[in-house]
Amino acid sequence: MHTHPRLETIAQDNLQRQGFEVYFPLYKIMRPQKGKQASESSTSAHEAMFPRYLFIRPTYPEQSMAVVRSTLGVSRLVLFGMQPARLAHATVQAIRQIESQRETASLKELSPYRSGDRVRLNDTALSGVEAIVHRVAHDRVHLLLEILGKPHILQVKLSQIRPS
Repeated sequence: MHTHPRLETIAQDNLQRQGFEVYFPLYKIMRPQKGKQASESSTSAHEAMFPRYLFIRPTYPEQSMAVVRSTLGVSRLVLFGMQPARLAHATVQAIRQIESQRETASLKELSPYRSGDRVRLNDTALSGVEAIVHRVAHDRVHLLLEILGKPHILQVKLSQIRPS
Protein backbone atom coordinates (compact mmCIF):
# COMPACT_ATOMS: atom_id res chain seq x y z
CA MET A 1 0.00 0.00 0.00
CA HIS A 2 1.01 3.60 -0.56
CA THR A 3 1.14 6.15 2.27
CA HIS A 4 0.99 9.90 2.48
CA PRO A 5 4.46 11.54 2.53
CA ARG A 6 6.43 10.79 5.74
CA LEU A 7 3.44 9.03 7.37
CA GLU A 8 4.64 5.44 7.01
CA THR A 9 4.92 4.81 10.76
CA ILE A 10 1.51 6.38 11.47
CA ALA A 11 -0.08 4.19 8.79
CA GLN A 12 1.80 1.17 10.16
CA ASP A 13 0.56 1.77 13.71
CA ASN A 14 -3.04 2.29 12.60
CA LEU A 15 -3.06 -0.79 10.37
CA GLN A 16 -1.60 -2.94 13.15
CA ARG A 17 -4.33 -1.68 15.51
CA GLN A 18 -6.87 -2.87 12.94
CA GLY A 19 -5.31 -6.33 12.99
CA PHE A 20 -3.26 -6.30 9.80
CA GLU A 21 0.22 -7.76 9.55
CA VAL A 22 2.40 -4.83 8.42
CA TYR A 23 5.98 -4.81 7.16
CA PHE A 24 7.87 -1.53 6.78
CA PRO A 25 11.39 -2.34 5.52
CA LEU A 26 14.08 0.00 6.82
CA TYR A 27 17.54 0.61 5.42
CA LYS A 28 20.47 1.24 7.76
CA ILE A 29 22.64 4.14 6.62
CA MET A 30 25.82 5.81 7.80
CA ARG A 31 25.65 9.36 9.16
CA PRO A 32 28.95 11.05 9.99
CA GLN A 33 28.83 13.49 12.88
CA LYS A 34 29.14 17.10 11.78
CA GLY A 35 32.66 18.36 11.33
CA LYS A 36 34.28 14.92 11.52
CA GLN A 37 35.68 12.48 8.99
CA ALA A 38 33.33 9.58 8.21
CA SER A 39 35.95 7.18 9.49
CA GLU A 40 36.46 9.14 12.75
CA SER A 41 33.00 9.25 14.21
CA SER A 42 29.82 8.06 12.55
CA THR A 43 26.44 6.95 13.70
CA SER A 44 23.83 4.86 12.01
CA ALA A 45 20.28 5.82 11.17
CA HIS A 46 17.41 4.17 9.33
CA GLU A 47 15.52 5.25 6.25
CA ALA A 48 12.58 3.70 4.46
CA MET A 49 13.80 1.13 1.95
CA PHE A 50 10.77 1.96 -0.19
CA PRO A 51 9.61 5.46 0.81
CA ARG A 52 5.82 5.73 1.11
CA TYR A 53 5.23 1.97 0.72
CA LEU A 54 4.22 -0.65 3.27
CA PHE A 55 3.54 -4.34 2.78
CA ILE A 56 0.35 -5.52 4.45
CA ARG A 57 -1.41 -8.85 4.83
CA PRO A 58 -4.74 -9.69 6.46
CA THR A 59 -4.31 -11.82 9.56
CA TYR A 60 -7.34 -13.97 8.68
CA PRO A 61 -8.91 -14.78 5.28
CA GLU A 62 -12.20 -12.93 5.85
CA GLN A 63 -10.55 -9.65 6.92
CA SER A 64 -11.77 -6.82 4.70
CA MET A 65 -9.20 -4.71 2.87
CA ALA A 66 -11.78 -1.94 2.40
CA VAL A 67 -10.88 -0.32 5.75
CA VAL A 68 -7.29 0.21 4.58
CA ARG A 69 -8.28 3.06 2.26
CA SER A 70 -9.70 5.14 5.12
CA THR A 71 -6.85 4.46 7.54
CA LEU A 72 -4.95 7.53 8.79
CA GLY A 73 -1.63 7.77 6.93
CA VAL A 74 -2.73 5.61 3.99
CA SER A 75 -2.97 7.20 0.57
CA ARG A 76 -4.19 4.17 -1.40
CA LEU A 77 -3.90 0.48 -1.97
CA VAL A 78 -1.65 -0.50 -4.85
CA LEU A 79 -3.87 -2.29 -7.35
CA PHE A 80 -3.38 -4.27 -10.54
CA GLY A 81 -6.68 -3.68 -12.25
CA MET A 82 -9.27 -4.15 -9.52
CA GLN A 83 -7.18 -6.52 -7.39
CA PRO A 84 -4.67 -5.56 -4.69
CA ALA A 85 -1.09 -6.06 -5.86
CA ARG A 86 0.49 -9.21 -4.46
CA LEU A 87 4.10 -9.91 -3.74
CA ALA A 88 5.50 -13.43 -3.63
CA HIS A 89 6.50 -14.69 -0.18
CA ALA A 90 10.04 -15.37 -1.50
CA THR A 91 10.38 -11.72 -2.57
CA VAL A 92 9.35 -10.46 0.87
CA GLN A 93 11.80 -12.89 2.48
CA ALA A 94 14.59 -11.61 0.19
CA ILE A 95 13.81 -8.03 1.27
CA ARG A 96 13.88 -9.11 4.92
CA GLN A 97 17.25 -10.79 4.37
CA ILE A 98 18.74 -7.66 2.78
CA GLU A 99 17.38 -5.59 5.66
CA SER A 100 18.90 -8.01 8.18
CA GLN A 101 22.30 -8.05 6.45
CA ARG A 102 22.33 -4.27 6.31
CA GLU A 103 21.37 -4.05 10.00
CA THR A 104 24.36 -6.15 11.09
CA ALA A 105 26.82 -4.40 8.75
CA SER A 106 29.50 -2.20 10.28
CA LEU A 107 29.47 1.51 9.48
CA LYS A 108 32.51 1.06 7.23
CA GLU A 109 30.65 -1.54 5.19
CA LEU A 110 27.76 0.86 4.52
CA SER A 111 29.65 3.27 2.28
CA PRO A 112 30.93 2.33 -1.17
CA TYR A 113 33.73 4.91 -0.89
CA ARG A 114 36.50 5.52 1.63
CA SER A 115 38.80 8.48 2.25
CA GLY A 116 41.66 8.28 -0.23
CA ASP A 117 39.71 6.46 -2.97
CA ARG A 118 40.18 7.82 -6.49
CA VAL A 119 36.93 8.62 -8.31
CA ARG A 120 35.76 10.34 -11.48
CA LEU A 121 33.04 12.93 -11.62
CA ASN A 122 30.08 12.28 -13.89
CA ASP A 123 26.88 14.19 -14.57
CA THR A 124 28.50 17.52 -13.62
CA ALA A 125 30.29 20.35 -15.43
CA LEU A 126 33.52 18.58 -14.44
CA SER A 127 32.57 15.19 -15.94
CA GLY A 128 35.57 12.92 -16.33
CA VAL A 129 37.78 14.83 -13.90
CA GLU A 130 39.54 12.63 -11.36
CA ALA A 131 39.35 13.47 -7.66
CA ILE A 132 40.20 11.90 -4.31
CA VAL A 133 37.55 11.15 -1.70
CA HIS A 134 38.19 13.40 1.28
CA ARG A 135 35.15 12.61 3.41
CA VAL A 136 31.98 10.55 3.03
CA ALA A 137 28.64 11.68 4.41
CA HIS A 138 25.19 10.09 4.26
CA ASP A 139 24.37 10.90 0.63
CA ARG A 140 27.21 13.26 -0.20
CA VAL A 141 30.92 12.93 -0.77
CA HIS A 142 33.52 15.62 -0.19
CA LEU A 143 36.20 15.41 -2.88
CA LEU A 144 39.67 16.87 -3.05
CA LEU A 145 40.62 18.02 -6.52
CA GLU A 146 43.21 20.28 -8.01
CA ILE A 147 41.93 23.23 -10.01
CA LEU A 148 44.44 25.66 -11.54
CA GLY A 149 47.21 24.21 -9.39
CA LYS A 150 45.38 24.69 -6.08
CA PRO A 151 43.58 22.06 -3.99
CA HIS A 152 39.82 22.51 -3.60
CA ILE A 153 37.13 20.62 -1.71
CA LEU A 154 34.00 19.89 -3.72
CA GLN A 155 30.80 18.38 -2.29
CA VAL A 156 28.77 16.16 -4.63
CA LYS A 157 26.00 13.55 -4.43
CA LEU A 158 27.04 9.89 -4.43
CA SER A 159 25.30 9.52 -7.79
CA GLN A 160 27.65 12.11 -9.33
CA ILE A 161 30.80 10.02 -8.97
CA ARG A 162 32.06 6.64 -10.12
CA PRO A 163 35.15 4.63 -9.25
CA SER A 164 38.21 5.73 -11.18
